[in-house]
Amino acid sequence: MDSEKNLAENEKNSMRSLYQEQIDRFKDRLMEAIGDESVRSFSKRCGISESVIRKYLADSYPNVDKLPRIAEATGRSIEWLLTGTECNSEEKVISFNEEFALIPGYRIQVSAGHGSLNPDQQEPTRHLAFRRKWLKYRGFKEKDLAIVWAKGDSMEPTIHNNDTLVVNMERKKPSDGHIYIFRNGDELFVKRYQSVLGAWRLISDNPLYDNQDIPKDEQHQFEVIGQVIHIAKDLGD
Repeated sequence: MDSEKNLAENEKNSMRSLYQEQIDRFKDRLMEAIGDESVRSFSKRCGISESVIRKYLADSYPNVDKLPRIAEATGRSIEWLLTGTECNSEEKVISFNEEFALIPGYRIQVSAGHGSLNPDQQEPTRHLAFRRKWLKYRGFKEKDLAIVWAKGDSMEPTIHNNDTLVVNMERKKPSDGHIYIFRNGDELFVKRYQSVLGAWRLISDNPLYDNQDIPKDEQHQFEVIGQVIHIAKDLGD
């Protein structure tokens, strides 16, 4: 029994050491790519907060949605940032497209914002990369997803101001307990849904805000844009 416990502990320590080694190597490559430029200047160029970049230079590893921005700002490939090796341009594109899906992001803030999630009406302003393996595991189709940004504090602590929201626009039939983006006229807002007798209850996770009950005869005024299936946020300033 003790030997099995020791073996499991050794495997855990080995995995921990391997992960720390990956962090150290990424940190060294990022430091090399930044060169003499200040961290503050670099963080502004790649659109990631200075505190987050400093974490990467200390003891952290970036999420996949940050890697394309870092790669673009450094002029190095994602392959090189992750592994330290380069491949030719065609291989880079094939390798990246095989592993990642680029989900379109629109300049839309939901909660008290205005706009539409119809891709025919506006062009995406950026794309965020998500692993295809993760999309498949969650049962999501790339074509059904879009990215918007949260505005306000009505859904705190679940969703904070300026959090990135991934929306599955194929899921338009609300289900109890899940979070959806609704539209009423030109107003877009994000709320948790609950079905009550004869009404939709739109719940604000922040207790400082009142819930809103939409009676059945008014529900035709509300469009369910889609379900929020992922929330991404930066930690720190």
